[in-house]
Amino acid sequence: MAFHLVVLKPFLNYKRGEVITDGATVTKILAGPEASFVVRVSSKGN
Repeated sequence: MAFHLVVLKPFLNYKRGEVITDGATVTKILAGPEASFVVRVSSKGN
């Protein structure tokens, strides 16, 4: 299942509520210390 990230706590240039859809960026964020600042959500249509 494909998913996106939604920012819960602002970090770097991302604001609260922003949706991150780029696969490479999603992978990088989840592998780093910022993973606790986001939540995974199911992407529509996938």
